[in-house]
Amino acid sequence: MNHSIEVAHLVNGEVISVRRLSRRRERREVAVALVVVVGAFLAATGLVAAALLGAHRVVYGPVYGTVWMVVAAIMGVMLGRRALERARRYRVGVSIDDDAFAGAEVDLVRRVGDGYELSLVPGMTGTIAAGRSPIAVETLTSSTRTARIPLGGDVRAEVAIGNTTFVVRGGGSASREEPVSRALVKRFARPTLTVVQLMAIASFLYAVPVGAALGEADMKSSIPVTATPWETEKALRAEAQAQARTLHRCFDAMPLECQRPGYVGIGLSLSKQGEIRTSWIARSTYGRDCPVEQCMAEVAAGWFFEPLPESMQIVLPVQVLRTDRPLVRPEVASLPATPPGTARYPTVTTQPAPPPSLDFGRVSTVE
Repeated sequence: MNHSIEVAHLVNGEVISVRRLSRRRERREVAVALVVVVGAFLAATGLVAAALLGAHRVVYGPVYGTVWMVVAAIMGVMLGRRALERARRYRVGVSIDDDAFAGAEVDLVRRVGDGYELSLVPGMTGTIAAGRSPIAVETLTSSTRTARIPLGGDVRAEVAIGNTTFVVRGGGSASREEPVSRALVKRFARPTLTVVQLMAIASFLYAVPVGAALGEADMKSSIPVTATPWETEKALRAEAQAQARTLHRCFDAMPLECQRPGYVGIGLSLSKQGEIRTSWIARSTYGRDCPVEQCMAEVAAGWFFEPLPESMQIVLPVQVLRTDRPLVRPEVASLPATPPGTARYPTVTTQPAPPPSLDFGRVSTVE
């Protein structure tokens, strides 16, 4: 059965509102809800993105778009279901969301399956015309029973609750639809705009400042092209000193006897672009008992240097100094814990020497 039901709301004989229930109206209200959600989220996404760009802030694009689409889909489902539930019924009561004000809260007309039914509760008066003679509403209800009357295309009912009257009549297929009211759009726009505002605030909170783009000045080497060999060597020494901490790992694995001051000369062959071609150990005060030279040469081969006025070979003198950090013998550190007061090596009474630190002396050019 495909027909529509028209419900008119009258107070003291004056028509207040008229609403039509039909399948087509249900689909239209669901479509209005979805259009409001999609339009609001698309506009908000663009405005928030423009505001972020204006504020020089950025967000991670895939996550930003995915979160907005997921929230929009959830809002569309929620408001679509709410629109469908409301379009299937005509409710009277004291709530602001009801279609009409009345002392009794009830779905006066609602869709059940393919048709509609009229709900009658105690206290209602009026007549129902569905044939040769009308039927009094009072005869269909009792003090505790609610009557539900199927509404066909030829039914006309006048139901009164106090000074409020509702005229319900069936009709054929709804060929003429009412225009979309502003109140209908506002009903879906309010919750949508609330969620959109929260999403915009969250986007600004999780946005980060835009990083400055690297220009030619940033990529330019700090060593001028007109630098003398001595000025170039001093700049390379400063760059090597900033990376000297990586040499500590060459001493961490050495025995305690190797944790002493010393000197190692690391030779490097540098291209004009600052790339290390080859590396070697020029001289060292550590013997075969402390094989740190090869490790230091490998570590230095991974250092970074800025472009040079010309390719060159240099020897970086690495001076190994002591620090105040206590040392632990590797064989002692690997033993299990002992009870308090028990010495692992009763004969060892000297304080351990502090570990070495690394420093660079003057850098000289190898001719």
